[in-house]
Amino acid sequence: MKRKVAILIRVYDRVEDLKYNLQIIKRTWTEFDYHIIVVSNGYPDGHRISAESVSLIDNFLVLEHNTGHKKGNSQLLLEGQKCIPVNCDYTVILEADTWMYTDRTVKEYIEFMEEASKVVWASADWYDKDYALALDFAVIKSDFIRQNPKLFDFEIYPECYIANYLRDADVRFKWITENMPVHVPSYVSKYPYVDDSVQRRFYVFPKSKMVTHHIEFLNGGMPQKKRYFNIVANSDFFKEEAISNKGWERFKMYFWIRLTYLFIKRSWFKKKYYRDITQ
Repeated sequence: MKRKVAILIRVYDRVEDLKYNLQIIKRTWTEFDYHIIVVSNGYPDGHRISAESVSLIDNFLVLEHNTGHKKGNSQLLLEGQKCIPVNCDYTVILEADTWMYTDRTVKEYIEFMEEASKVVWASADWYDKDYALALDFAVIKSDFIRQNPKLFDFEIYPECYIANYLRDADVRFKWITENMPVHVPSYVSKYPYVDDSVQRRFYVFPKSKMVTHHIEFLNGGMPQKKRYFNIVANSDFFKEEAISNKGWERFKMYFWIRLTYLFIKRSWFKKKYYRDITQ
């Protein structure tokens, strides 16, 4: 019998992203028996999830009140964590627009955490200068969530809040290196595969076969995101956006991502620090 793992997906308005994300999970995540929880706070603003998507969800929670952008992410996680089944030792948290082909990375980090008893969280390093843990995709020990009901009670700098919380709880985390680097330095004004010139972050991660695009940053919109996904997956998952030269396109992604290792970064000269957060 396969081990049960919870997937907690949060969504506001990215309901089309959610539809494809659920299809990807159902068709390619095969290592565990997954219990999918989806929490939405977009219904008051008209962002309704289709019956097709709902049929792929094990536990669907609709919040009738949206606390707003800064607190909304926290609200979704705080409500969703109440639905994690007791027989799920691990929980994967996902943004609706974070697509990952196969659960190879999930399996790798669960196996690591099984051996490293004090490690309760695995996700990417979000910032260069201070300790911050990505929330778009993370693997977490469910017992730690249950024993720490305020784990997701953040408002500002949520990635830093999580890092600080783990420090104060005297537990450890593991960086998911396949999803790094996330950002390019602020002095880099334009860069390949960095589609958001404001946040200056990558949205393609070929090593983990993940894409996290906000489609408003893509000239081709959703079809372009599907093409990127086919490239990192090395598969025509989305047959309507088939790509013939996936190997060359992945090579270019790897090249530009690895080139960033040569960029001068603050962490070369100063140690990371824990940001002082006043909420």
